[in-house]
Amino acid sequence: MEITYFLPLILIVLLLVFLVNNRKSKQSTDVEVYNKALKAIIDNNHERAFQILKDLIQKDSNNTEAYLLLGNLLRDRNINKAIRIHQSIIIRPGLSKQMKVQIHQALGLDYLEVGNTIRAEDEFKKIIELDSKNIWALTMLKNICIDNQSWDKALDLEKKLIKHQSKSKNEESMLNYFIAMDYKKKDNQKNYINFLERSVLSEHVYHESYLELAKVYQKKGNIDLAIKNLILFADKEPNASIKTFKDIENMLFEKNRFNEMEELYQGILSSMFHKYVFNRLIDIYLEKNDEDAARELIEKFAKQHEESYIIKLNRIKLDTDDIELRKSLSEVCYSVTLNEDNN
Repeated sequence: MEITYFLPLILIVLLLVFLVNNRKSKQSTDVEVYNKALKAIIDNNHERAFQILKDLIQKDSNNTEAYLLLGNLLRDRNINKAIRIHQSIIIRPGLSKQMKVQIHQALGLDYLEVGNTIRAEDEFKKIIELDSKNIWALTMLKNICIDNQSWDKALDLEKKLIKHQSKSKNEESMLNYFIAMDYKKKDNQKNYINFLERSVLSEHVYHESYLELAKVYQKKGNIDLAIKNLILFADKEPNASIKTFKDIENMLFEKNRFNEMEELYQGILSSMFHKYVFNRLIDIYLEKNDEDAARELIEKFAKQHEESYIIKLNRIKLDTDDIELRKSLSEVCYSVTLNEDNN
């Protein structure tokens, strides 16, 4: 008899346990709610994300992740409130290292938003204290140094980025260039040239370093090294190549070495098709009455660049004996190439 009464009691208890468990399973956990907020942000539905986070915080005021995300959302609409929220959670006890990094990151971005780079820099430095290899913080600190023209500090940070990150943007060359230009302003020629030479030895050379170094060598009277750096500059900065080649021509003309342009331009065209160089080399051949060399050069590039106006105009140039017409066609070719470079 006791067993008979006891069995229904067990069934009732089991049923209640099932109902409670089933109800819990249907209720969203805080993590699920937080993920819904994240999804709303990804979907660019910030209002929904904002409301989800507010509801989550009302339910659990200790949810640091929710506060952090809410502060980030407020950065665009109420920056002062965003700062207060992030300042309030960074002092909470028991925060993980990862959470501290995220909060300092948020505060740094908050301070940048209000233009307080000093406070932002402090926050990024605190991240480095927690994680010395943090690429994001090192990059932010470097960018602040670049904005402040603190070239030496920026270079030190760039070296750390290269060390810790295999796919660094690698601005070492650029920073060496700006350090060089700083020494130039201070009339320190030795360090000016030293840092320019360091700049061009980098794996990813900042193009202006070639141009500046060319000026140094030209001033010293070393035309060959000046031309070498100008050609490297033209290769790095195609839009400035026409002016660069004209500068080389003038440089050689002043030294009575203009006959070297032919060999120089032949070398350039052996590895690439440059319209200005092509047009000028045709002119050089025609000035020497070497029509065979001019025709051979045209045919060399005609198949690959058959639609090029420069090829077509130079064919006309070759087929006429009128010197004035040839000059006019060369001027048209120059205008075409110059216009294409400017566009």
